This record gives sequence, structure tokens and C-alpha cells, in this order.
Amino acid sequence: MKILSVRIDDDLDQKLNFLMEKLKKRDKSSYIRQLLEKSLTEEMLEVLCKQVGEKNISTWKAAEIAGVSLRKMMEELKKRNVPGYDEQAIKEDIKYALE
Repeated sequence: MKILSVRIDDDLDQKLNFLMEKLKKRDKSSYIRQLLEKSLTEEMLEVLCKQVGEKNISTWKAAEIAGVSLRKMMEELKKRNVPGYDEQAIKEDIKYALE
């Protein structure tokens, strides 16, 4: 495991302490790792959905990179109003699946 030091301002510390108290969290480091994981996953899905929308990668490839199922990736695309499959995307996904 890598070590990362981060400085936070008083406002952020107050928010963190508030959440920890309300959620009955005791280990600050563990909780921050959970929050970071959640945030990074969401950011990764956002970037990948944009890439799919710009037709830089297929939905199948985006799902693989994100480590989610194709169905989950398609749900994320729908949630973000990214246009669905077109014929080219289907061909790319089939080709990728057969490799």
C-alpha cells in the first residue's frame, strides 16, 4: 500500500468529522480511502462515458477499463445521456469480444 499525505482546510475537516460522527465511522484513514475510491470510480466512469460518446472507444472496452459489466456501463451511459449504440459501435464490440 502506498502512503499519501494530504492537507485539508478546516471546512473540509469539519465536513469529514460530521460525516464520520453521523455514520459512526471510527477509522479516519479507512473512511477517506472509501471516499477516494468512490470518487475515483465516479470520475473514471464520467471520463469513459465521454470517450464512448466521442466514439474514441467502444462501450465494451470502456466497461473493461472501468472493471464493470457491459450492462453497468450501458446504464452509466444512459444516466449521463450519452447516445446509445450505433452500428459502428456494435461492430467494434463484437470484434473486441471475439479477440
